[in-house]
Amino acid sequence: DFVGQQRVKDQLGLVLDAATARGSAAEHILLAGPPGLGKTTLAMIVAHHVDAPIRVSSGPTIQHAGDLASILSSLVPGEVLFLDEIHRISRAAEEMLYLAMEDFRVDIMVGKGAGATSIPLDLPRFTLVGATTRAGMLPAPLRDRFGFTAQLDYYEPAELSDIVIRSAQRLDVPIAASAADQIASRSRGTPRIANRLLRRARDY
Repeated sequence: DFVGQQRVKDQLGLVLDAATARGSAAEHILLAGPPGLGKTTLAMIVAHHVDAPIRVSSGPTIQHAGDLASILSSLVPGEVLFLDEIHRISRAAEEMLYLAMEDFRVDIMVGKGAGATSIPLDLPRFTLVGATTRAGMLPAPLRDRFGFTAQLDYYEPAELSDIVIRSAQRLDVPIAASAADQIASRSRGTPRIANRLLRRARDY
């Protein structure tokens, strides 16, 4: 039911269907593109498609490795971890994420100073879905650990018109096709803007 981004949908469907057929967690997925194009919605669809729970967090909220370790250690097998604005994750957490994505384990430091010891903690296989509006800011080692990268593009006016009509149905607001086209043409290729304009038109 996701309107637009057909190329991304086709490729993502292949990745998810193959993982389901193998009976394993899907590869890690990176969704890149400007704000408002549906990265969060696609992450929810990924979890729904593989019938797995989803954990939602964001890069700015993970400032310490311990923050990330507490999230990772509580994941269940197959769970989808969605990290929005992943390019803003702290460097310490980023280093931990490398190991978690590749080997599905983290090393927990216990103690301080010369007496500190590292305890390896095995993690269940999970799928990380990262979203970023600035793919160029992602370090190459992190970017390379994603099995699938999708670049979302701006929407065509016809696609936005379909989105406006569907959103109007959810809002229980009648709308003419010509009115949906007018809103779509002023939305700068972005569904979030189209839905905002629709709500203001409804209010008026």
